[in-house]
Formats: sequence, C-alpha cells, structure tokens
Amino acid sequence: MSDSLPETSTAPSLPPEPALNLVPGRSCDGCTMCCKMLEVVALKKPRQKWCPDCAIGKGCNIYETRPEECRAFYCGWMVDAGIPDHWAPKHSRMVLAYNISQNQVMVHVDASRGDAWRQPPFITDLQNMARHAASRGRLFLLRSGQEAWALLPDRAKNLGTVRDDQVALMVRETTPGGVRHDVIVVEPDDPRVAQAKRSG
Repeated sequence: MSDSLPETSTAPSLPPEPALNLVPGRSCDGCTMCCKMLEVVALKKPRQKWCPDCAIGKGCNIYETRPEECRAFYCGWMVDAGIPDHWAPKHSRMVLAYNISQNQVMVHVDASRGDAWRQPPFITDLQNMARHAASRGRLFLLRSGQEAWALLPDRAKNLGTVRDDQVALMVRETTPGGVRHDVIVVEPDDPRVAQAKRSG
C-alpha cells in the first residue's frame, strides 16, 4: 500500500487546542484504551501494556488515588466534537492525544490492530487532520506498534522506531510547487530543537 494518504475535501479538524469542556453525550464509560495505549510515568507503565490497576473495559481500580497524569488526560474524541463517533477508542482502538506544550498531536494505535489507521473512514479523517495540523505548524504523529509515522498534508512518512528522548521536528522547504512539509527526528541536543522552541 502506498504511503500517500488519499485526497479528500471534507474532514473533521483538530482545534487550536483542546476544549476545556467535554463533548456532551460522550463518556469514558466502558472504555479503558488509554490505560493500555499511553505511558504512565508515575506508575512506570509503558505504552501498549495494560495498566495492572485497570479493570479492562470497566475502569480504574485505583480511581480515587490515580496519578495526576491520569486525572488530567482526556482523549481527543472526548474533547473535540469535530472528531466523529467512529473514533471512540473502545471501537477504533486508537487514542488521540494532544500535547499543547509541544504543539503536537499523537495518534496511538493499538498494536493488535496496527493497520486500523490505514482503513476507511480513518485514513480519510487522518489526511484532513494532517492538513489542518500542518497549516498551524503543529506536528501530527502516529505510533503503530514499534513504528512512528509523521502524518503530513500529502503523505504518511515512516519515521521508524523513535526513542522517547528523541525529538520530532517539522521542517518546511520551498519548492517550485510551493511549500512542502517534512518531519525529521533528531537527538535532544540538536541545535534545531532549541531553535524550534524559540520560534514556537
């Protein structure tokens, strides 16, 4: 299958930053996908592993004392009404996570369904989200199993395995056809990291 994402004219779009209010009618009830997909530093829980305190499909066994990073997290489907219902993580097996401090959106794909993002209707949604993100200078990334991808306006770029301490940067180059976006992965001490923080 080609790495290029299909062209389309309609799409949900990612907001400039997550809404403060949850989308009416949506609930975390019956969904525990973030308890598998995301790293929880306070519990030393890696990505793609079920949290030992999770009652799968039911909820958190330590809900009242759960770490702050769990308390503060809501997926994109919960905070953005523009994300269609089919993105509900318990059905899509994908979790949209915003990181505003790094001007980044990450799609975490359940490794057991690693190609789900390539299937309709998700591939169409992702193309449009990528365009919207790029127009705002925002990184739009995806993790599928051990691989990371940069979702760009005209393609999906396989970044390979990206370590947690490495940094993904968006770069732009002017071509005869206009501005072309790209994403590179660099070490944390690369001068371009500090430059990106100053310009961001």
